[in-house]
Amino acid sequence: MAAASAVAERMSVPTLDASLDALVAVLVAGPDVKSVSDLTGKTIAIDDRYSESSMSRVRTAMAVAGASDVQLSKGQTTAISRLVGKEVPAAVVGLVSTRAADSFPEIARYKTFQIPLKARSSPAKP
Repeated sequence: MAAASAVAERMSVPTLDASLDALVAVLVAGPDVKSVSDLTGKTIAIDDRYSESSMSRVRTAMAVAGASDVQLSKGQTTAISRLVGKEVPAAVVGLVSTRAADSFPEIARYKTFQIPLKARSSPAKP
């Protein structure tokens, strides 16, 4: 789990709100979660480095993926630590490119999901 946490940290560092096009949220869930829809109505951990705008986009993407009414919660400890400590059923560990998400390691007894973030609309051209 420590190695996966380190990978998540490295994957997340360069991510900025302005570059959320074509990104995915890497979501790691506990063993009781079989699909994203199992997280409906649950509180999910997310690191405090993400802005409210990013969090809104993650909530929207999760609803599209089948988990409506998800609450994202920031905490004093990292999202992955809150998952390991069984404080939450799942944690968003990074907002990264699809390529980076594909390299995220499998973690024994945990399920990893990639939640595509909807690309921003381009401004209308006159």
